[in-house]
Amino acid sequence: MATRATGQFSSKFGGIEHLVAGFTAVLADGSVVRFGPWPRMAVGPDLRHLVLGSEGCLAVVTEVTLKCFLAPESRAFDTQTFPDLPSGLAAMRELMQARLTPYLLRFYDVAEARHALEDPAFASPAMFIGSEGRTRMVAAEMQCLAEICAHHGGRSIGPDAVVKWMSRRFDFSVIERLLERPGGVAETIEISHHWSGIENTYSALTRALAPLANEVLGHFSHAYSDGVSLYVILLGEAAEAAAAETRLREIWRVANQTVLATGACLSHHHGCGLARSAHVSAALGSAFPVLARIKQALDPKHILNPGKLGF
Repeated sequence: MATRATGQFSSKFGGIEHLVAGFTAVLADGSVVRFGPWPRMAVGPDLRHLVLGSEGCLAVVTEVTLKCFLAPESRAFDTQTFPDLPSGLAAMRELMQARLTPYLLRFYDVAEARHALEDPAFASPAMFIGSEGRTRMVAAEMQCLAEICAHHGGRSIGPDAVVKWMSRRFDFSVIERLLERPGGVAETIEISHHWSGIENTYSALTRALAPLANEVLGHFSHAYSDGVSLYVILLGEAAEAAAAETRLREIWRVANQTVLATGACLSHHHGCGLARSAHVSAALGSAFPVLARIKQALDPKHILNPGKLGF
């Protein structure tokens, strides 16, 4: 809740803002407030969204009521390769604007496709797609997904890569082993943009960060009818721990400036924390004073998670 997070299957289920029915929170003065639960409401603004994404700066959430879903009758997966990045992005855009709701949708550039498919020689951007639900619905949706991909040059290479990824999608041992070294450098930066701007942001961001890492990987997920999120993952190694810290600070400086310069959103769902806090005011523009007034009203002494969200 604190960062308005989304999970790997958000194209079907949405982000945390779609999954939280209600919650209890404690304000800075000790007041206990219950927000919801409601399926929807129109009694003034939906105050749940005041706390969702506030990163602990406006209240401390103590109890949450979440929605739940029936287990699916069936699941199906496929891997599609594309001749280039624009082709895959065009396919991704069309299938979301066709109002399909794929259970899984991830599009990798060549650099990250090699990791996702565990093949150092893989030479094409690749898309993981999947559907879940009633068996007949799954078959129909997978056919629609395949047709749209084929229209943009996509070619199916079967489900095996996705099935393997599903079994190890929480395995971060590669990054963990890298960070165990004194000079290990690894970072994930996620942003979002409209379809019209995401390719330019991807190019600018990967180009600007290339001198700061041995590998710069990129993938697109969490897609919508009007845009998509982009992950840029950096893997590298500095001479020693102090140099690694300096490198990470430079990575975030370059990334934040590049994201804002290309008109993208500073964070899609990881939130701001310390790495982005200094740029929140610029990211929100004329809306930032509204957030500042809310903070002053709810937490005038600034005791809740101080130093975050640009305060």
